[in-house]
Amino acid sequence: MKTRVNYISFMNVIAAVSVVILHANGSFWYYSGNAFWPVANVIDAVFYFPVPIFFMLTGATLIDYRKRCSTKEYFKKRFFKTVIPFLFWSLFAMCWQSRDTLWAIMTGAPHNDLGWTFNYVIDGILNTKFMDIYWFFIPLFCIYLSIPLLAVIPENKRIRIFGYIIGICVLINYVIPFALSLAGTYADFKLNWPVKMYYGFEFMIYPLIGYVLHKRELTLKIRLLIYAAALAGMMTQLLGTYFSTIKLGIVDYLLYKGYYKLPCLLYAVGIFLFLKHAAMRIKSEKVNRFFGWFQRYTFAIYLIHRYFLQVFEKNLHLINIQKSSFIYVLGGTVLALTLSVLTAMLLRKIPVLRHIVP
Repeated sequence: MKTRVNYISFMNVIAAVSVVILHANGSFWYYSGNAFWPVANVIDAVFYFPVPIFFMLTGATLIDYRKRCSTKEYFKKRFFKTVIPFLFWSLFAMCWQSRDTLWAIMTGAPHNDLGWTFNYVIDGILNTKFMDIYWFFIPLFCIYLSIPLLAVIPENKRIRIFGYIIGICVLINYVIPFALSLAGTYADFKLNWPVKMYYGFEFMIYPLIGYVLHKRELTLKIRLLIYAAALAGMMTQLLGTYFSTIKLGIVDYLLYKGYYKLPCLLYAVGIFLFLKHAAMRIKSEKVNRFFGWFQRYTFAIYLIHRYFLQVFEKNLHLINIQKSSFIYVLGGTVLALTLSVLTAMLLRKIPVLRHIVP
């Protein structure tokens, strides 16, 4: 019997793989005029959607939590699934940063002071200084804290209320500021836009959009319009970043890039909708089982993969491969994914450690 692939699993897997591709493509952030940078720019623009997708999936899957558990149980699950791993891996990242000093201490070699003061540790954890990609957790926790407020809105009124919030916030927080940024750059029209709608500000708009797209089926005509807007958003980011970077001589990520900039918003919404409907067309039981299995490791991949990439990058000279190359982006992605999954499988077999890779 053929069954449809669960689009939540499908999207989680696609987003997790895309995150690793983005991080393996880190040479994008260092423009030097080399031949690979335009390719890196394309890769970055195409795979720029994972973080908004994860936030949209959070809204799609958690705003209805009251149907499954109490608010107390909701917070308990979020704490053990995300807060505990965040704290553990932040401390692990702190040790990882100081691994040379720690090794010197253990071997009795001369070494510098670790400098692990209370302020250093707390500041490093909360501001994600030990592992920069863990910044994702801070807005995620804020979204978790906001969801119980959204959940008390009667279900039969949510689409209308969320639709209003999305519409007004897209206009005031995204469209107008982006238009003014372009005007200030290309038409010498300077205006500091003072208006912000905070209930759908920055990342908070994504779970609202995710919930609406999860609950409401759109007509083909509307979907095609959203896909066209998504393509325009991606191309704006790609071409705008390319020409601005060439002009400035350094990577310009202020005007066209940013998870709460209009190009990204348009692109991420289109990708979410596209992946949702693509999953519905896959009716293979084997594929469904694969994505269901892989999804169990997506969070662990996010937590672990960057350490492997750092090891790869430090030793690329041994195999004569450049970080700024498609071979590394592809090979580093495949290896980091494989090793992250294997590491998670191993850690989950250890009773005390299985909670750090949920």
